[in-house]
Amino acid sequence: MRSAPAALAMMLMMTLAVLAVPGQVHADAAEPGDYASRVVSVEPNTPSVHVSVEGGDSFLLLRVDRGTTVTVPGYADEPFLRFEADGAVWENRASYTSRVSRSRYTNEAPSDADEASPPDWQQVADDGSYAWHDHRIHWMAPNDPPGKLPGDIILRAEITIQVGGAVVIVLVESRWMPAPSPTAMWLGIALGTGVGGALYGLRRGRFAAFALTDLSLLALVVGWWQYSSLPAETGPRPIWWVLPAVAMAATTAAAAIALVPSRSATVARPLAPALALLGALNLALWGWSRRGTLSHSVLPTDAPWWLDRLVTAAALTGGAACAVVALIALGAATIAPPPVTPAS
Repeated sequence: MRSAPAALAMMLMMTLAVLAVPGQVHADAAEPGDYASRVVSVEPNTPSVHVSVEGGDSFLLLRVDRGTTVTVPGYADEPFLRFEADGAVWENRASYTSRVSRSRYTNEAPSDADEASPPDWQQVADDGSYAWHDHRIHWMAPNDPPGKLPGDIILRAEITIQVGGAVVIVLVESRWMPAPSPTAMWLGIALGTGVGGALYGLRRGRFAAFALTDLSLLALVVGWWQYSSLPAETGPRPIWWVLPAVAMAATTAAAAIALVPSRSATVARPLAPALALLGALNLALWGWSRRGTLSHSVLPTDAPWWLDRLVTAAALTGGAACAVVALIALGAATIAPPPVTPAS
């Protein structure tokens, strides 16, 4: 089937387009890192206000029960956030804090910023919950903290908010976390290698692509878990689940096509490996885009970190290995002569 390579190229280009499309602009999207921040205390205790750190050390999440009003001053004590009693949340986009918090390490406002400009209040939520990047809860440099070692607390900060006019102090601390164990990564590499070996050994069998489908399903679960772990305003990336979803669909279709009767072999022979190749490439791209999870201590997901590392390593290794196997099979199927039908 001469159109199989062309169809594969088209589907691959669509996949790469998903990677290239810019998403909504967010401040400092959560990425794997080596520091973990947490809320130590809220004084005085305020049951209607709930504060937590999301994305390792990237975002401060404030949830306010209906009927309670909260204001959050910015770094320069300027008006920054308003939480209304009806659940509406407003951000002053003209504030110094809003402007500088769009980058993880900068404290300089854009050159066109005017400190004398009036507040520019824009509604950012309607459910009393909002997460924002806050420089006060993380280490403000790309290099390691001097004089500190993994396991040490590298900063403590007090963030002042006003609840119904009363001052409430949120104490946050950040810790340099020890390096992760490599066990999950090596188990993932072994799993991915096994999937690649299975595809190679069974590439002429009808169920060859199902091993790759199962690995794609694992990646989809882990990717969706991470995507749903983070508030929308923190900028979770759709490719975390789109790439493995495409991989699972393609490999499932490859396995299904391999089950067609032998009389349709001229159609199935090139299309099944083409779809398997598409799935393997998507899976390898997914693993490569998440390679930071293998070396960093803190992952921005609610999934068990060992599981995230294991599946990422398996997807990267297995996807690359299966892509080679599928490419060989596609080449053989494309150049092989069609089966001769005996004359009746």
